[in-house]
Amino acid sequence: MTSHQPDEKIRILLGQLRAFCFPGGENAARLVRGVKIAQRGEICLAPNARWVPFTAKQWIDAIQSSFWWEARFGGKLTSCVVTDAYGDGRGRLALKLGWVIPVKEFVGPDLDKGEIQRYLGEILLCPPMLLNHSSLEFTAAENRTLRLQDRRDLANATVDLEMDEEGHPIACRANRPRLVGKHSVLTPWSGTCQEFKVWEGLRVALRVEASWHLPEGPFTYFRGEVTSFTTCH
Repeated sequence: MTSHQPDEKIRILLGQLRAFCFPGGENAARLVRGVKIAQRGEICLAPNARWVPFTAKQWIDAIQSSFWWEARFGGKLTSCVVTDAYGDGRGRLALKLGWVIPVKEFVGPDLDKGEIQRYLGEILLCPPMLLNHSSLEFTAAENRTLRLQDRRDLANATVDLEMDEEGHPIACRANRPRLVGKHSVLTPWSGTCQEFKVWEGLRVALRVEASWHLPEGPFTYFRGEVTSFTTCH
């Protein structure tokens, strides 16, 4: 990881973030190429809609901007599977009935941007990317905030990571494309961590929530909990 802005503020904030994420030191984390997690949670598709439970598995790459998330909703007879992914500069969102019947698939520049922003916002699920992602860079934003960006990303997408006075991460924020019908609308977004847990020497977000900040108020659409965590070398 390098930064083209040799700023004392960046150095201090990064030092605090690393100390928080690697309570047992950084040596073991430098060998991690990615993480595999399992999740359970619920998603709400629209304000005032019902919450729908899911179980999911996810791979997050620590050395390049790439992830793959697959979630199952419903029971065995009425289930659907959602795949959310990013790799090689492209995003993908796909829906299947069961495991095999394609229903919808979304691709395009807006999805590419939204998916790399999701990847950057999940740095607290995969802390080794702080050390091992060669094109991840940080600049200083307002107050105690680090701005994350992959300098290889042609969309120039960014995510802001807010930290408290003790160097603990509070929230990730961005303006992300939100799908509205057949179109996308750039909308303020936030992801917050409700609890952390130390796994394999890494302090990882255990419970997370994600929200869109609409003109009429915040709309929380995702609540998830990590149920297993494994590092890959």
